[in-house]
Amino acid sequence: MPAYREEANVAATVQDFLSTLVREGIPHAVVVVDDGSDDRTGAIIDRLAAAHPGRVIAVHHERNQGYGAAVRSGLEAALRRTGFREILLTDADCQFRAEDLVRLREKKKEERADAVIGYRRRRADPWRRRLNAKVWTILCKTLLRVPGRDVDCAYKLIDRSLLQDLRLSGEAAAISPELLCRISGDGARIVEHPVEHYPREHGEQTGARLSVVVKSLVSLAVVYGHMVRDARRLGWVRRLAAPKDPGAALVALAACVAAVVAYLYFADHGYLLAYKDANSHLLIARRVVESPTAGLAQLGGVWLPLPHLLAAPLSLWEGLYLNGFAGAFVSMASYVVAVRFLFAHARSLSGHWAGGLTAAGLFALNPNVLYLQATAMTELLLFACAVVAVHYLHEWCTEGRIRDLSLASGAVLAATLTRYEGWILCAVAAAIVAFTALRRHRRYAHTEGSLVVFGFVAGAGVLGWMAWNLAIFGDPMNWRSGEYADSSLWVAEGEANVGSLPTAMETYGLASLHNLGIATAALGLAGLVLYAVQRRLRSRALVPYAMLVFAPFFVWALYSGERPLHVKEVMGALYNVRFGLIMLIPAAVFAGYLVGRLVPRLPGRRIAAGALAGAAVVGATLAVDGAVTLDEAVEYRASGWEADNAAVSQWLREHHDGGTTLMMSFENESVTFESQVPTGSLVYEGSYRIWEEALADPHAAGVEWIYMRATPGAEDDVWEALWGTEVLDEHYDLVYDEGDRLVFRAEGGAA
Repeated sequence: MPAYREEANVAATVQDFLSTLVREGIPHAVVVVDDGSDDRTGAIIDRLAAAHPGRVIAVHHERNQGYGAAVRSGLEAALRRTGFREILLTDADCQFRAEDLVRLREKKKEERADAVIGYRRRRADPWRRRLNAKVWTILCKTLLRVPGRDVDCAYKLIDRSLLQDLRLSGEAAAISPELLCRISGDGARIVEHPVEHYPREHGEQTGARLSVVVKSLVSLAVVYGHMVRDARRLGWVRRLAAPKDPGAALVALAACVAAVVAYLYFADHGYLLAYKDANSHLLIARRVVESPTAGLAQLGGVWLPLPHLLAAPLSLWEGLYLNGFAGAFVSMASYVVAVRFLFAHARSLSGHWAGGLTAAGLFALNPNVLYLQATAMTELLLFACAVVAVHYLHEWCTEGRIRDLSLASGAVLAATLTRYEGWILCAVAAAIVAFTALRRHRRYAHTEGSLVVFGFVAGAGVLGWMAWNLAIFGDPMNWRSGEYADSSLWVAEGEANVGSLPTAMETYGLASLHNLGIATAALGLAGLVLYAVQRRLRSRALVPYAMLVFAPFFVWALYSGERPLHVKEVMGALYNVRFGLIMLIPAAVFAGYLVGRLVPRLPGRRIAAGALAGAAVVGATLAVDGAVTLDEAVEYRASGWEADNAAVSQWLREHHDGGTTLMMSFENESVTFESQVPTGSLVYEGSYRIWEEALADPHAAGVEWIYMRATPGAEDDVWEALWGTEVLDEHYDLVYDEGDRLVFRAEGGAA
C-alpha cells in the first residue's frame, strides 16, 4: 500500500485487511510505504508495525518521491522480506475493501490465472476524475496495448513469479500501465474481476493535480520508449532503426524521397489526373464508401478490386479523392516496395550489391515509372506484387524454405486481384513450382504438396473473382463477356494489329522500347544472354525468365483483338502504350545481373562497383526519350472529345447544387469526376435498382439533374432512354447544350 498524507485512512485500511485475512485463515503480511508524508502517516504505520510484528511492514521515504516510487519500494520490500506466493497491490485510502481480495483469490484459482486485475464496478469519484480516467485508459491501451478495462484500478492480485525480476521505471500513474504491459508480455494468463469502490471520506486525492497529470503523461512517454527498446511494443520501430538489411532499407528510403519529389513535380504541372482511367479508379474507390448504393458491390465486375479497396479508405476524405492522392498513394507505396525488392532480387541473383543497385536504379529513375507512380493507375501495384512474388519464388527455388513459397503465393494472390496480367503470372509461377519440386524431390507427392501450398493461396484470387461475378451479375465470366467487358468497346474495326502477327510484334516491341529506352533494353538483353549461358535452364534458375512471358501475352492480345495498343510508328497515335512498361522489370533484373557479374573482374571493386552501377543507371535513364506514358495521357486530354468534357465539367462545377443527378459513368468518367458532382447524389449504371427506375421515369425517381451525351454514334444510355420523351419535355429544362453534351434541370430550378 503506497500512502501519502493518509493519516485519517491508513489505520482503518490496514486493520480491514488484517482482520479479514485472519478470519479467512490466509497467511499474510501488509507492506505500507509512507512516501515522505508531512502528517502523522509515518508514525501511524510504525505503530501498526509494532502492534503486529511480521504482519505489518513499514517502509519510509525521507521525502516525497511519488506514487511510482512508492509502488516500487513496496514491491521490493514484499519480495525481499516475505515469501508469500501472491502479492496484492492496492491503496491506503479506504476506497477498497479486503473482502474483494478473497473473491480475487478464488477467481485466480478457478481460472488458473497468473494475475487477476480488478475493475471498479461503479467508480465512486467525481465526474471529472472519471472522465480523466477514461481518457487515460484509452491512451494507455492505445500505446501499450495493456489488458483490462480499468488500467489505474488499484486492486491487482499478481503471482510472485511475474514480479520477481521485474524492472519498473514509471512515475505517478504511469506505473500501473507499465506493470500491466510487462507482466502481460510473456504469455502470462491475466483475467479481470469486478471490485467495489467506495467514496473517499477523508484526505485529499492527488491524482487529478495538474503537476501529477503532466508527470504521468511524461512518464508514460518514457515507458513507451522503454517498451519499444525492449521489443515489447512497436517492434517495427526497432527494425526500422536497425534493419536486418541496411542496403535494402537505404534503397527503400531513397525510393520514398523519389516518389514524393516526382509526385510534387507532376502535381505542380497538373498531370496527376491526365489519364481518364485514373478518374475511373478514383470514382470506383469513392463509390465504395460514398454513393446512393455504397458498399463492396460498387467494385464492379471488369476491373479487378484490390487497387480500389486500397484507395477506398483515403477516398473518404473528399479533398484526397478530388486531388487524386487517394489513388496515387497506393501507387507511390507500390513503387517503393517494387524498388526495394528489385534491389534484393537482383543482388541475390548476381551475388553483388552493385547488381541490385543497378536494377533498382533503372526501374526507380525511369520517367514512365515516375509518372505512373504519381497517379491513380494500377500498373505500379501490379509491378510491386510481381517483383515480390518473383523474389520470394526465387528464394524458395534456391533455399527450399516453405516461408518463401508462402510469401510468393501471397504476392501472386495480390497480383491476380490487381490486373489480369497477374493471372498469367499465377499460371507461370505454378508451372515453375511444379517443375522445381519435381526436379528437387523426384516424387509426385512432394510436388503435389508444394503445388497445394502455393496454389491454395495464389489461385484464390482468380476463383474468388469468378465467384464474385457470379454473385453480383449471375455470370462467373462477366469480367470477360459482360456488357462493359467486350473487346469491341476498345478495339476499333480494322485495327492494324488484329490478325497480323508481325504488326502486333512490331507494335509491342516499339511500345516496350519507348518505355525502357534503348540503353536499358540493350543492357537487359546482354544480361539475359549472359544469364542464359551461365545458368541455362536449371530448375533454380527459371524464375527470372518468368517476367518475360508478358511479351508474348501482349502480342497475342493485340493479334487476337483482345486489347488495343497504338504507337505512332504504326498507328500514328499513342494508346495504352504503358502496356510495354512491364518489360522494364526483367530488363532491370538482367541488367543488374550483368553489372553484378562484371564487378569481380574489376580492380578496386568497391569504388568500381559503385561507378559501374551509377554509370549504367544514369546512362540508361538519360537514354529514355521522356515519359511516353505521360505523352499519351496529355494527347488524349488535348482531343476535341475531352475539350467538350472539360467545358461541361466546368459549367457543372459552377452551377450544380448537389441535387440528385442521373448520369451514365461509362465513357463519361471525365465529366463525372471533374464536375465534382457529389458521388452520394449520382445515380449511374452501377446504382442497384435505382438506375433502372431513374431511366424509366426520372421525375418520379426524384432526379433533379440529367446529363446525357448525344454524340452521333456514341450516344450514352441516358440519351437513348430519355431523348424525345414526354417526361423530359414536361418536367425538365435544357440548361446546357454544347458539343453534344446536354444538361437538363428539373423545372423551377434556378440555373
